[in-house]
Amino acid sequence: MQAQASYLSIPSAPESGRDSALPEHTPDREEPPAVTAASASAAAPPDPTAPAPVAPPSWTASLLGELPPERLRDSLSRFGVGLGLASLYGVGLGARHGGASFVQHALGVPAAMVAVACLGVPALTIVLTLFNAPLDPPRALSATARAAAATGLALGGLAPAAALFVVTSENGGTAAVMALLGLAVGGTIGLRVLLRDLKAALARKGNLLGRAASGAAFLGFAAFAVALSLRVWLDVLPVFSRGAS
Repeated sequence: MQAQASYLSIPSAPESGRDSALPEHTPDREEPPAVTAASASAAAPPDPTAPAPVAPPSWTASLLGELPPERLRDSLSRFGVGLGLASLYGVGLGARHGGASFVQHALGVPAAMVAVACLGVPALTIVLTLFNAPLDPPRALSATARAAAATGLALGGLAPAAALFVVTSENGGTAAVMALLGLAVGGTIGLRVLLRDLKAALARKGNLLGRAASGAAFLGFAAFAVALSLRVWLDVLPVFSRGAS
């Protein structure tokens, strides 16, 4: 019996030039990362010629900054804020006697500022007009409001110390002296700011003769402001009328 050889069918290799039935594996191509404006600006080096960002002014700087004279509402608002801050010093002085003394001192301390603004500043502008150095009323109001704000900030900052001194002082005379010292500091700061702004306003006009002649007017106004403020404070504030208690 003759054995028959079995033939195995072997698949032939694909011919060159023909596509294989199996898909060829192609490596994935990496997409470049998308560049956004934020990442580009973060990656870019800072420009040394670019201006530095300006921080917004603080509340104190805004209160004491120079305002255009035509902004009357802002000047009046600034004047009112100065009076309110000055009343805090009066509240500190009223802590010695308490009760109605709080209200009397809170109203009496800024009362001197109102008296100087309503009586002294208009009289000064009239005298300067006689010296051929007139001041515009809006500019005088702006300078007065700025001076009131400076006085209020000084007195408001001294209010806690004033309350401590007047409460812990055994002698009423010592409390009165310390209270007057704080008022003198605040009043001096405000008077200095007022005179400086008024002199600067005259300098813008370029009237050298009027500036020289107005020196006596400024000295007289300073003496009048000090005398008027002392008169109001000594007559109105109970810390001085009850100095012995």
